[in-house]
Amino acid sequence: MVQRTFAGGKASPHNRKNQRAFKRLKIAAVGLALGTCAPAIAQADRTVLPIPRAPFTGTIADSALDSTPSPSAPVQAPQGAPNVLLFMSDDVGFAMASAFGGPVPTPNFDRLARVGERFNRFHTTGICSPSRAALLTGRNHHNAGVGWLSDISMGYPGYDGRMQRDTATIAQILKLNGYNTAMFGKHHNVPAEERSEAGPFDAWPTGLGFEYFYGFPYGDTDQYSPDLYRGIARVDPDEGTKDGRGKLLDERLADDMIRWIHNQKAGAPDKPFLAYLAPGSTHAPHQVPPEWIARFKGKFDQGWDVMRVETWRRQLAMGIIPQGTKLTPRPADIPAWDTLTPQEKAFHARTMEVAAAQLAFQDAQVGRVLDELQRMGQLDNTLVAVVLGDNGASGEAGPEGTIDELRGMDRIPERKEWMLANIDKLGGPETYENYSVGWAWAMNAPFRWVKQYADMLGGIRNGMILSWPGHVAKPGSVCSEFSHLIDIAPTVLDAAGLPAPKEVLGTAQKPMDGESLLPSLKTCQADKPRTQYFEITGKMGLYHDGWFLSGEDGRTSWTNVPPTGPRPKITWTLYDLEKDFSQSTDLSAKYPERLEAMKALFRKEAEENNVYPLDHRFGMARAMATMHPSTRKHYDFWGKDVSIPAVGGPTLMARPFTLKADLKLDSAQASGAVVALGSWFGGWSLYLDQGRPAFVWARSTDPQEIFKVVSDKALPQGDTSLTMQFQTMKPGGPAQIVLSSDGQEYARLDVPVNYFQPAGNGETLDVGRDLGVPVIKYSTPHGEIQGDVPRVTVDYP
Repeated sequence: MVQRTFAGGKASPHNRKNQRAFKRLKIAAVGLALGTCAPAIAQADRTVLPIPRAPFTGTIADSALDSTPSPSAPVQAPQGAPNVLLFMSDDVGFAMASAFGGPVPTPNFDRLARVGERFNRFHTTGICSPSRAALLTGRNHHNAGVGWLSDISMGYPGYDGRMQRDTATIAQILKLNGYNTAMFGKHHNVPAEERSEAGPFDAWPTGLGFEYFYGFPYGDTDQYSPDLYRGIARVDPDEGTKDGRGKLLDERLADDMIRWIHNQKAGAPDKPFLAYLAPGSTHAPHQVPPEWIARFKGKFDQGWDVMRVETWRRQLAMGIIPQGTKLTPRPADIPAWDTLTPQEKAFHARTMEVAAAQLAFQDAQVGRVLDELQRMGQLDNTLVAVVLGDNGASGEAGPEGTIDELRGMDRIPERKEWMLANIDKLGGPETYENYSVGWAWAMNAPFRWVKQYADMLGGIRNGMILSWPGHVAKPGSVCSEFSHLIDIAPTVLDAAGLPAPKEVLGTAQKPMDGESLLPSLKTCQADKPRTQYFEITGKMGLYHDGWFLSGEDGRTSWTNVPPTGPRPKITWTLYDLEKDFSQSTDLSAKYPERLEAMKALFRKEAEENNVYPLDHRFGMARAMATMHPSTRKHYDFWGKDVSIPAVGGPTLMARPFTLKADLKLDSAQASGAVVALGSWFGGWSLYLDQGRPAFVWARSTDPQEIFKVVSDKALPQGDTSLTMQFQTMKPGGPAQIVLSSDGQEYARLDVPVNYFQPAGNGETLDVGRDLGVPVIKYSTPHGEIQGDVPRVTVDYP
C-alpha cells in the first residue's frame, strides 16, 4: 500500500507530483462550483475563423495521474468588448419619429438620441431584403447576392436572394469570436421555397450565425395572429396569450428578447452578446390596440400637405436638417388633400392615426428592453445602433390606401364603399391595412418620393442613432457625415476590437464595403469623401463626394408592369447635396460633363457589384417572369398536422386539380378544417360544419368577394372520405368547386375568378386545422378538426 502525503511532513518526489495534481484538481473543482470560466488564454489570429484550438502544451503519460493537462478555454471576445443591440424598424420614413422631427412621439428613441448621436445623412437600399442583407453583412446588397426581395431567386449573381458564404454576417463573425448571438423579429432573407420544415435552412437566421431566433422569415405577418418560429420550428399558435388576451407581435418580441438576455447573462455574465431586434412594424399590416389609436384621434385631420410643412419646420428648428433646406413639392401622382371628399379625408386620417399608434407602440417595446438593460447594469456597456426604417415610408398602397395589403399590391381595385365602411375596424384584426402614398410621402419630408425609389432620397434616406455611453463626444448632436447600412457591421467590429475576417468556415471573404462610424462619435466628418451606388428595380442612384446622380424609370411604386416589359427610357438628373440637402434642384443641364462622368462611375460601381441585369418589374410580374411551373402531378400529405407555405407548395388555384381527403370523424356532427389555404384576407377552406361538407372562397374580406356553400347532408361518423374538384379553364377565369364523397355529390359552388393572393406573407396551407389568420371563424380552436385526416392527396390532370 502506497502512502501519499499531501500536507505536513516531507513529501517524496512522487508525492509532490500528486500534490500538484491534487491542487490543480482542487482549483478546477472550485472553479466549476463557482461558475467561473477557465483562465483566459491569448487567442490566435482572428482574421481566420473559426479560431483554431491552441496547441497542446502539456504532457501525456499512460495514466492521467502522471500527465499534465494543457490550459484551454473557449474562444473569448476581446477584453472590454461591449454588448451590441441592433435595431431596425420597417417602412419608417425619415420624418415619422419625433427623434427626427416627425409627428409621432417616440420618447425612447428620443432618449437614445439625447445620449448618442443622430445621423441625418444615413442611407438604406430602398427596399426590405436588400437593406437587411447590407446591415448584416457590411457589403452592398448586390455584392451579398440580395439585389431584390429574397422571395424570388432570379438566377443571377446579384439576385440569388440569399446572403452568400463569402459575405459572412456580423452574427457569424461575432459568434466565432466569443459572443452570444440572437435575433428577434423579421428576417425577410429566406427564398419562398425554403420556408417549410424541409429547408434548407442556410438562409435562416440560425444558418447565418444567430444561435437563437424568434421571429418570422418573410415580408410581414399579422400583428394579432403572427406566424412565428423559434429556431426553425413553428411556435405554438397559443403562445403569447394570457388570460384570453393575445399579445401583439412587437410585445411578444420584446418579451422574448428580455427573457433571452436574462438567461444569457445568467449563464455567462461576462460574455458579451449581439441581440438584433427587427420588428415587423410599421410595415403593413398597420395593426395596434385601440387604446393606442385613441391617443392620435384628430392629430392628422389637417392632411398630408399641411403635415409635411409642419414637419419640415420642426426639422429646421431642431437642427435635423440644415437651414435653407427646401421642402420638395408634391408629385403630380399624389392627390392634394383638399381634393378629397369628407368621407375620404376621414378614412385617410384614420389610417395615419393607426400607423402613428403602431410606431408609438413599437417605441414603447424598445423602451422596455432598454429599461431592463439599465436595471441589469448592462446599458452602459452596450453599443446601440437604431435604424429607423429599412427604406423610406411605403407608398405601395397607392393614392387610395388599402385595407388588404397584398390585394392592394397586386393592384386589384378594392371597392371604395367597403373600404370606407371599415373605418372603425382600421387597426384591428379584421383589416390588413397600409396608408396611402400621400402619407408615405409626408413621412419622408423634406425628401422626394417613397420606398422603392433608389434614385430619390425619400426612398433611401433614414434616420439612424448610434449610442455608446462614454464614447460620444457631443451627446445629442446631429452628424451629417454620409453613412449607409453597410457601415453598421464595420462599426460593431471596431467597437469589439475585432478585424474583418479574411476567411470564415473555410470560405475566403469579400472585403466589407462599409467603414466604421465610431470615429464620427468623436469628430463628425461631414465632408468626408465617399462613393456609394443605389439600385432597386431599375431605379438607380449614385452618391459621390457630395453629388448625387438619379436615374428614374418612371414607374410609381404602386404600379405593376407586365412580365414581358417594359424597357423604359431612363431620365437622368443631377444634384449637389452639399448645397441642396433635400435633392430639390436638378443641375444636369448646367453640368453636362459631370452628369456623364457620374453615369460612367455608376456603371463602374454597378459592374463591380453585380447590379446587372436591371429588371424594372415589381411584384407578381417579376414572379411570373421567373416562375418555372412544376411538372409534378401528384402530392401526398400525411396527417392533420401538416403545414407548408401557401406560396411555394402546390398551386391550389388558377388551374384544375382534384383533392381527396381520408377522414376519421369523431361523430356525424364533427366540425373543423379539412384543408385550408391562406386567411380571410385571401384564402379558401374546405371544412366540415357539424358533419356537413362546406367550402368558402374569400378573395378578400369584402362580402361581395366571399363565396360559400354548405351541404345539406352530413358525412358519417368514423372512416370516410371527401373529394374536392377544382374545375377551371384558364388562369384568371371563373372556376367551379364540386364536393363529393363515395361518388355522391354533396355541394357545388361557382366563383367568378379562380385566383387570389394568399394573405398575409406567412400564411400556410394547413391540413386538419387553419393556423395564423383563419379563412373563417370556426367553431373549434384554430379550426382543428374533430377527428383525424390521415391522408390528403392532390392530383393535377
